[in-house]
Amino acid sequence: MSAGGGPSLQFIDTHCHIVPGVDDGASSPDVSLRMARIAVADGIGRIIATSHIVEGYYDGSDLEKRLEALRRLFAEDDVGLELIAGAEVPMSICMAGEKQVLADLTLADGKYLLMETADTTYDQVARAAYHVRLCGFLPILAHPERTLFVQKDLGKLKELLANSDVFCQITASSLEGLFGKGIQKTSYSMLKAGVVHLVASDAHSAGRRKPVLSESKNLLVKAVGEENAAVIMYENPARILAGDDLLQKPAISRQEVSKRSFLARFMGK
Repeated sequence: MSAGGGPSLQFIDTHCHIVPGVDDGASSPDVSLRMARIAVADGIGRIIATSHIVEGYYDGSDLEKRLEALRRLFAEDDVGLELIAGAEVPMSICMAGEKQVLADLTLADGKYLLMETADTTYDQVARAAYHVRLCGFLPILAHPERTLFVQKDLGKLKELLANSDVFCQITASSLEGLFGKGIQKTSYSMLKAGVVHLVASDAHSAGRRKPVLSESKNLLVKAVGEENAAVIMYENPARILAGDDLLQKPAISRQEVSKRSFLARFMGK
């Protein structure tokens, strides 16, 4: 896939709670179907279903069976959306889970593990990331812009990423301001610092938190330029599915974005 991010490319949503009845996401198969229609209309062709893993409630062991039921439902309604297995894994499992337990929860049965970071501390995330790496997997931090220690001190996150193979996935709605100006500001600070590798919908419904990525892609182009936006929105999600290393884009200045935007307009791109 080219990093050029042309209009013919489809999005891959790497974080979505579309599986019904297992967490705080889709409440029924009908809601899942409505979410799928919204996703396809927005240009999403594939979704990694990342249900919350909750110890003592849902362990993800029957996820493929649940996905197959959704695939049949979508096919009956002629909704062309591909579903791929994944999970959003809590800190407790990331810090102490056995290797096989983590392997069963990776994105697309690959080498990346999506770590839940809500209500966590720097020390917890650092310990969890170390354990995940020790087990042979690469941690992706889910919505770190909504984590208090990142909002207070972005330097701590940069320190963590500099010392280990850890990646960041921010939520589209954070960029759009759905969670408030503070989280939106942190999201843009992360982009400016070059520590955002992925943007995903983290959709939970067909309403307020729906599976759409096109608006965040437009915001990314304005914030970091077309090339960086294409890496974040198209190239890196495809690399997760292929099992390839994620690209890490450098921090980019406002002047460079303005320069690139001018050149793009001048050259008719």
